[in-house]
Amino acid sequence: MRALSTTAVNARTETHMSTDRLPKGFAVRLDSRVRITDRSARGQGGANLVAPFGTVVALTAHESGMIDDGVLEVTDHVSGALARRLLDLGVAHPRPSRGPSRAELTVVIPVRDGAASLDRLLGALTGVSIIVVDDGSYPPIERPGITVIRHQQPFGLAEARNTGLRAAQTPFVAFLDPCVQPGSLWAEALLAHFADPDVGLVVPRLNPLPSRRRWAQRYDAMRPSLEPGRRECGLSPGAAPFGVPASALVARRKALLAVGGFDAGFPAANGTDVCLRLVNDGWRVRFDPVAVVQSEAPSDLAQWVKARAVAGSASARLSASFSDASRLALWSRVWPALLAVFVLLGKRSTALGLFVLALGGSARLARRVPPVDNTLQTAATMAALELRGAFWRCSALVLRHAWPVSLAAAVVSRRARYALAVLALAEGAFDWMSRRDSDDSLDLVRYAVLRRVDDMAFGFGAWQGYLEVRKLRQR
Repeated sequence: MRALSTTAVNARTETHMSTDRLPKGFAVRLDSRVRITDRSARGQGGANLVAPFGTVVALTAHESGMIDDGVLEVTDHVSGALARRLLDLGVAHPRPSRGPSRAELTVVIPVRDGAASLDRLLGALTGVSIIVVDDGSYPPIERPGITVIRHQQPFGLAEARNTGLRAAQTPFVAFLDPCVQPGSLWAEALLAHFADPDVGLVVPRLNPLPSRRRWAQRYDAMRPSLEPGRRECGLSPGAAPFGVPASALVARRKALLAVGGFDAGFPAANGTDVCLRLVNDGWRVRFDPVAVVQSEAPSDLAQWVKARAVAGSASARLSASFSDASRLALWSRVWPALLAVFVLLGKRSTALGLFVLALGGSARLARRVPPVDNTLQTAATMAALELRGAFWRCSALVLRHAWPVSLAAAVVSRRARYALAVLALAEGAFDWMSRRDSDDSLDLVRYAVLRRVDDMAFGFGAWQGYLEVRKLRQR
């Protein structure tokens, strides 16, 4: 199933050996949602870091003393190892004092027949080396003072990015499509993460250009199609599903060469695919929403729906290719399936099922939580948050990934029809409430309508993708 195209980057090395500590001068800050509980009152000393997403980290008195006002600065091997542990557990985020400069960065721009967009992007880039890869444009693209590499015939964006990757001479390479516009400090924000020697790639936040006022573009401003999340985080296939746009990325060149560059077999999911391969190779991938890059959105609703369907198909193919590496823990996979059954059975069964699952989650977490101020309360809080996460996963399963099955159940069952309608309205309302602080937000009704159109288009594409994968495996 997985095979890089014949013109992909051929250089490969052994799996990257990650370091167990961060370098001196590096700093990490605890996530704002993490609570510190003191264990000294229990006669044990030290402290616990309690995160709302189910993680509790027990610290010794010496380790807890290293954290000052939520910040841990690396000064020696011990603090470096602790900072690495907190970063990998997701309870802290990197705050390096400095990173590579723009002089160490090359921007690769793959383009085909997009001269106007290319000129806008070139005008926004300063202080960096630039390589434009002309993927068979007619007439050929020429820009005085800019390195232009031409493909005599179009090979696709993935191959154009690989051509630029091979030609770059700097240790870091940014890939920007002509349709994007980076912010003023995008490079500094992303390059700072590479002070960590194990970071192989950093993803900025991609927002649509504010000049777009159509429904779909305003919806995209609230809910970007490829959004790793709303908070800074490390991207890992074992934690949660994510999507990464290839139109704006910054990578460590040797890391990207080591995994074979971009794969033309995933034209609609180039970014997600390369992130997964980097993580599987031992590199770390970060998402930084502070670094914002704006992008042109589809011109009309039909193009927008088509883009959503293509994204669904690519997601299905990626899921099949990385099925072993990207599976969530068993409990996380069982939650949405069970909840989906409860939802379609009706209100009483749903309430009973949620109560049983919440009790099970509380008991499971209580066994894992080390002594804190109130172990049962902490476990119950975590279980409630896990229940909220399960609601979103259940909604995604019923309304997005398996909506044809849900629709069939609604046709034959009045109870399922009622439950599906309630879930669709509730999910749309809750999602809108969590995103209505956008600068160009939609009202609830239009957002909820587009939310369902988004789910149906993505789900339709996903089913197409799964069927294509199945046909390929049967050959």
